[in-house]
Amino acid sequence: MSNFKVSHKAKVISTFTGIFCAIIVPSTGWIYQFSQDVLLTTTLAICLSYLLIMCIYRLFNAYFSPVAQLQAYIDAKQQGQSNLSLGYKDPSSPWTALGAQIETLFNKPAPQSTHLIDGLFQHWPHPVALFNEQEQLIFFNHPMYQQLKTPLLRGMSMAECGFTVKDKQCSHAKLNQNWQVQRIALNDTKQTLITASYIGNQLQDAKRQSQADLIRILSHELNNSLTPMASMTDTLLSAETLNEKQTRQVLTRVKSRSESLLQFIKAYSELSRLPAAKPHYFDLKALATLNAAEQNIQLNFAGESQCFADKLLIEQLLINVFKNTFEATHSPACITLRCFHQADIQILQLTDNGPGFANLEHAIQPLYTTKKTGNGLGLALCNDIIQKHNGQLQLANTEHGAQITIKLPQGSTK
Repeated sequence: MSNFKVSHKAKVISTFTGIFCAIIVPSTGWIYQFSQDVLLTTTLAICLSYLLIMCIYRLFNAYFSPVAQLQAYIDAKQQGQSNLSLGYKDPSSPWTALGAQIETLFNKPAPQSTHLIDGLFQHWPHPVALFNEQEQLIFFNHPMYQQLKTPLLRGMSMAECGFTVKDKQCSHAKLNQNWQVQRIALNDTKQTLITASYIGNQLQDAKRQSQADLIRILSHELNNSLTPMASMTDTLLSAETLNEKQTRQVLTRVKSRSESLLQFIKAYSELSRLPAAKPHYFDLKALATLNAAEQNIQLNFAGESQCFADKLLIEQLLINVFKNTFEATHSPACITLRCFHQADIQILQLTDNGPGFANLEHAIQPLYTTKKTGNGLGLALCNDIIQKHNGQLQLANTEHGAQITIKLPQGSTK
């Protein structure tokens, strides 16, 4: 459109320039032939040129001014502006008749439902578009026009406006991943309302929060694992002479714990989430007894020793549970761990001798804690670990203390 305007104006200017030259050059020559006076010829040529330029300017302006006024009116109407008028003064001008017809088209009475939509969304800050039963555009507000940056006319189809619908999800090339586009079917009027909301700031906030949570979780797990290792090495270093058997036991446990922790952190950092559970049979009693001793927990184990789950993830769960019990219990901490089956469900039940959960409703909520120290990630991580196994984690308070019941599918996982 813009190339056409420039080309057309250039043709008109060239035509007027040719007319100007065709008049001024012969006239100047004719005046000089009769007067033989250069000064008089120059003066008359300048006056004649001024008169011709004024006439050409008026003709040029009279030709293009109504067109520019009409284009500005149409652009304003396309952007959803109202209470506008062309205001052509000459009633006999063909531009006045054409403008009246265009005003009639734009100001054609809309159905009552459209008036309602206009009243609701004309000044809505978010982009809005409304399509009728035939998926033809019947309303759009100014923010929609500004965001799409493409001409919009009432009667255009949804595809012509640039919207695509796939699997009931609406999208537009100009509304990228920072925008949330919603397609709402108005059943009463059989119309379709499309709205767009900018969610770029929320996405950035969620990304930063996710990164912060990941750092907290990794710090939490590092502290849980490194603290017992530091305690064992301090015990060795404080002895005047090193007992070879005890030293080997400590170093073996430190090596094993370090390898497990490195595997856990590697998988967690690569996926920015817990690794997928890879269940297999392992000795739950031996694993629980070893970790309980590290956390100074007295463990009473009952039931089946063999457990079908991801050993690495279950060990992280036990570490968190034992640590919570140790921190919550004033007397010597004690945990009873029972492992048994019900049909095809494997159940692990841990009961401690502490005061119980202070707030069962929010106990699993990430970053929620009632303790003076801690960040509320332990039980949240335990819940995530069980969900990786397609299982369930349930919390309860008993007369003996807090109780955690874990239900795992036997021999299958997601």
